[in-house]
Amino acid sequence: MEPILTLELRFNNEQNRQVTIRIPNPKTNLTAQEVSAVMDVLLNTPALGGHAMLITSKIDARIVSRGVDVIM
Repeated sequence: MEPILTLELRFNNEQNRQVTIRIPNPKTNLTAQEVSAVMDVLLNTPALGGHAMLITSKIDARIVSRGVDVIM
């Protein structure tokens, strides 16, 4: 079973609540500098709205790995 990878970019919004953007199947050789640069672009672009509101600061970024066993 190969793990399923997801890149999670976590931010604070205008109400100081956490907003997570999940990107499935990220490149495996991403650097912290590349991820930080993308997060900076998102911070400087009012691309998110609705429940997310405007993001105001970075919290962190992480790659989450999960395994799935299909039983049927």
